[in-house]
Amino acid sequence: MKPGPLSRTRSSRIFFGWVVVGGLFIVACFGPMGRYILTALFPFLMQDPGWSRQTIGLAFTLHFWIYAFFAILAGKMVDSLGGRATIFLGGLFTLAGLVLLSLVKEIWQFYLVFGILLAAAVSMTHFVPNTALVRKWFIHKAGLATGLVTVGTVIGFAFLPPIISQLSARMGWRSACLIAGIAMGSLIMATAWLLIRNSPESIGLLPDGANPSPLDESSAALPGLEEPGRLTTRQTLRDRNFWYYFLAYSITGIPMQGILSHVIIWGVDLGIPAANSGLIMAALTLPSIPVRILAGWLGDRLGKRRVLILFTLYTVAVWLLGWFIITDRWSFFVFILLLGFGYSAPFSLYTPLLGDVFGRGIVGTLMGIITLGHGLIGGLGPTLWGWIADRTGSYVLNCPISAFCYLLVAVCLFLFKVPAKGEA
Repeated sequence: MKPGPLSRTRSSRIFFGWVVVGGLFIVACFGPMGRYILTALFPFLMQDPGWSRQTIGLAFTLHFWIYAFFAILAGKMVDSLGGRATIFLGGLFTLAGLVLLSLVKEIWQFYLVFGILLAAAVSMTHFVPNTALVRKWFIHKAGLATGLVTVGTVIGFAFLPPIISQLSARMGWRSACLIAGIAMGSLIMATAWLLIRNSPESIGLLPDGANPSPLDESSAALPGLEEPGRLTTRQTLRDRNFWYYFLAYSITGIPMQGILSHVIIWGVDLGIPAANSGLIMAALTLPSIPVRILAGWLGDRLGKRRVLILFTLYTVAVWLLGWFIITDRWSFFVFILLLGFGYSAPFSLYTPLLGDVFGRGIVGTLMGIITLGHGLIGGLGPTLWGWIADRTGSYVLNCPISAFCYLLVAVCLFLFKVPAKGEA
């Protein structure tokens, strides 16, 4: 008798979900650079063509706003067409967008390519599809698996900007952009084709590598695989609880996207050479590697909401400290190292917690919706940071503003109620 499709989990030694995690790790490493390559290029763009901080910051804001709308489409594509096709298309857009970015001459061309085409590329290769796919493959280990995938983003932030800065100093920023586009876009497409699959059910498996029941091979019959929520998207949008979560994720974007967009030029202002400025991003992001994994692991065991609030309050304290201590490049490095230990840890938990409360079937769509808020509200961050720096001659005033934003995030997370099973 031919075995049923779900029975293949019994003979599999390594759950294929971990292969998908490995593929998403690669995508997470290169996909966001369709946006943050501009952070590395920031000092060079201020020289040629000579655009101001506020002008470049506005490009980031436009990118985030357009990205926010594309993220809804990307999330819906993950739930309907599958993450594999979504990420492959995003890789193609990354290649085309960065090649075209290397050719821009006028500011309107810059806004068109970076603000629209690369916004679409990042929406299909960054947080929404990557974490939604993880949540479809994992339930009990969703926090840990998401943490591992988001470490890929950290690796990209740490190692790619220094390379791009060096290439830009030696070859010009246009050549650096061209090389990066061809290399990163091709690698994303190859990874999607070879390693990414849409869900465990699509290849006859179950989430977390669970074995099917001999009496009933549906996932609903498996102890521990029943998920809370199971609401439709329309029902979820009528739930006030969802909007607390929406606000928390949205407000986070103001300080987060502000620092990620301006951190390199902030360091250059304090005396760090432009050719070595990419190391600033490494200092900000490398400390978060163990913390992202730890946050996911702790969230699976202690409750994702509790851990989210803990790291958010830590980040409030660091921003307030930065307001008082940043006076030169050394105090700046101390600040960004401390910030690196906490600011990105919650992103190991946002999507898993959303799936815990509302179910994994629509988690891609819901992540797209809350990313709309992150883009529209959080997208103000880069422009605000540039406006303050251009008028005060310093970025330091952004520190108390960022602390206040994270305090509001903590309040929203406190108001967000999680069913007992969601905190398990």
